[in-house]
Formats: sequence, structure tokens, C-alpha cells
Amino acid sequence: MKEKATLILGGGSALGLAHIGVLSVLEEQYEITSIIGSSMGSIIGGLYSAGLNSDQIYEISKSFKNTQVFSPFNLDRTIQGIFDGSFLLKLFLKWTEGKKIEEGKIPFIACAYDLISKSTVLFHKGLYADAMRASTSLPVLFAPYKFKQYLFIDGGIEHPLPLAFSSLFPKDKVIAVNVLPEARKSACFINLESDETSQIKRLSRTEIIFDAVLQNQAYLAIRDIATFSPDIVIEAGMAEGHPFAFHKAMDFYNYGRLKALETLANYKEPRFITSIRKHYRNLIRYLPNLNIPVKDNT
Repeated sequence: MKEKATLILGGGSALGLAHIGVLSVLEEQYEITSIIGSSMGSIIGGLYSAGLNSDQIYEISKSFKNTQVFSPFNLDRTIQGIFDGSFLLKLFLKWTEGKKIEEGKIPFIACAYDLISKSTVLFHKGLYADAMRASTSLPVLFAPYKFKQYLFIDGGIEHPLPLAFSSLFPKDKVIAVNVLPEARKSACFINLESDETSQIKRLSRTEIIFDAVLQNQAYLAIRDIATFSPDIVIEAGMAEGHPFAFHKAMDFYNYGRLKALETLANYKEPRFITSIRKHYRNLIRYLPNLNIPVKDNT
């Protein structure tokens, strides 16, 4: 009999395609009883909850093209984002066949952030498509998602790895999958008086904002790993991966499989669990204790 597990799937844009490879390993070894996802984690987790297996989700990821969403025809006329996100909603409706979360094969929660109440809202019922669209409204890139009395942006803004809500499901083994780039507590000195010059890479405004957001989210993910101590943490963030490289689904998938297999093998060693928890706590020891409010979307 397979051990039961709750999955916590974090955000990371295209880096989150690694979740699919991780899923392909986990579904062989565990009975996945519930999923909580933010941003890209809500898409992959939502599709799995709706009844698709990892192979089917992988096929969807390989057929996805940046030009489908990032098209001039999808520009946001309200100037709240570069794109309005309407095509994303259509894709989500198609992929989930218009299903509601209540009709899914396993319980699912998607995290989104409401700009009106300035709090995280949890989707645990209603259309998968609405939950996924709300959870993936990355500021600047996509316009906020207007839904009922809410105005949603990406759930990863406050909870990029939503471990804070794992207690809402039965106490099975909690497996967290972090796909964000590594965050380091380090810095370097530079000589501002030096005459040396170098070629500086030109970055778009979107890349600058996106890189800053991802780096901040990486620290928030470490905070939650240290605070909520999941049973297993799979670090599947590909260092050389680009958050907009959706065309490299195979690379992310293979990397996710590799990291899942490595991590599960290591977790069979008792001392490894102790050392990894100590690692995250050392990274985060300077942060205060958390008091996290939870708001339902019903």
C-alpha cells in the first residue's frame, strides 16, 4: 500500500514545469490525497486534481506556446498589466473541461492574493479555471483578475510555497516542491572608484521586475520551509532555467524527475532529514515568527 501524501506546489512561472516531472515520480511512490498550489503550482496541481495524470499534463506543456498568451491581440486595454489574461482563462477551461474543484479526483486548494482586502484567499470550490486564473495573475505581466467582489493577483506574492495551509488537509506526509531560484544570504563589495568598465546586459522592464519578484519569493519560500517543516522538500528550481522559457518543457520535466528521484533516495537516510531542516532554519533565523490570517473565497 502506498503512503499518503499532501503536495505543496510553489510558483515560478516556466520553472514550475518541473512540477510535472516531480509528479511523475511521486505518483509512482505515493497516493496523492490533496494538493495546494500557488501560481504555476496551482495550474499543475489543478490539472492533476481535475483528473489528468503527469503524462497528459506533460503533453499539454509541450504544446503550449508563448505566442498564444503573449500576443498583441491579448494586450490589456485597462493598462493594469501588459496582457489581459483572457486567453489563459480559455485555456484553463479547455484543459479542465469546465470542471469544478468539487468534481475533482482529489481535494485541491489554489492560493490567490486579493488587492481589495489585502489578504490571501483560498479557492477550494468553484471552477478550476477561475482558481488557476486568479492564482497566476502576475503583477505587471497580467492584469488582475476581477472575480465577484475580489481583484486577484498572483498567489505567490504572499505565499509562493503555500505550506502555511497544509494543516487544512488530513495529516498525511507533506511534500513541498520548490521551483524558485536559490536565495543566498550573501553579498559582495564593489569598488565604485574603479575606472574599469564592462558590458552590461540589457534587460527589459518586465525582466527586471520579474527577476526582483522571483528573488523575493525565493526568500519567502525559505521562510515557510523553515517555519512549517514539511516532511520532504524537493528543490527543483533549475538554476539555468528562464522563467519565460515555456518552450523548454522537456528540460524542466527531466530536471524535475531527476531532483525528485535524488531527494527521495536521500530522505531514506535519517540524518539527511535533520541536516536539511537545520539548513533552512539557519537561513531564516533572523526572521520573526509568523501570524498568518486565512480567508476563504466563499
